[in-house]
Amino acid sequence: MNRQLILHCGPMKTGSTAIQDALHSCQDTLLSRGISAHHILARSLHQQMDQVLRQERDTNHPVVLLSSEFFGQVSPQSIRRILERFPADRHAILVSRPLREIYPSLYLQNLKGSSRRITSFRTFLNKQLSLDRDPNGGLRGQVMNAPVLDARLRSAGCHTHWISYDRKVLLKQFAQTLHTITDIDVPGLNQALIAPAVGLSPRRSLRMELAGVARLINQLNRRGLLADRFREKLLVICLDVSDQLRRIHPKQSQLSALDRLRCDQLDQEINHAFLAALERARSGHPVFRSGGN
Repeated sequence: MNRQLILHCGPMKTGSTAIQDALHSCQDTLLSRGISAHHILARSLHQQMDQVLRQERDTNHPVVLLSSEFFGQVSPQSIRRILERFPADRHAILVSRPLREIYPSLYLQNLKGSSRRITSFRTFLNKQLSLDRDPNGGLRGQVMNAPVLDARLRSAGCHTHWISYDRKVLLKQFAQTLHTITDIDVPGLNQALIAPAVGLSPRRSLRMELAGVARLINQLNRRGLLADRFREKLLVICLDVSDQLRRIHPKQSQLSALDRLRCDQLDQEINHAFLAALERARSGHPVFRSGGN
């Protein structure tokens, strides 16, 4: 049996949680069609990958799918050593998204996440813009450096496939990509019944207008003046208000004109040539594929 191993690699803030929730919701349907899907957690990525693939060696699933937005942030050699123990054709699915959308989303996620960020968005953006400027740099700061991410997964021995982020058709595009790789039709993935996001779910987005409030909450929490449970309750209220604002002003930009220009210039510098080639290759096709090692 010619098995296939697929890594869904994110990266961060490109709809990974929505894809993972859909895969979980459709787990039985996917298994009935020969696809065994697993969510790999960041804190034990290598260990869990190895454990899952050891277990899958004793199954007859034609396709094994591993999902983690952190596959592109670790050494490709460390991943390759694990993947090579599982005989299969190896593929990686990645999702591209403009930096002008990724940076605000990542900053706001950090405000409500465990990092409890207290710095301003401008400070965060200045740091990220400097880190991401070198396409041949280290692992840090590579939020959406498409050619570097592609090269890492190819170094891990994967053929790479890219999707352009679009919230409305993301699951449909992901299902089409799976079909392109495996020739298995999974139409139910696009209609997956996903429970509404509640609490501090990664699928809930904070609005930039409330960033200052969230920073104050984090400052009080860091100083021990606000317990963790009250921090969470206050941040959930901020998310509720964000949902209301989004219904009233759904298309309001989260960046100033200057910051949008700076993000677009960096996208042009590090991503444009690669993504333009991707778009040319994708004309008439749903995905772009590059060779693996």
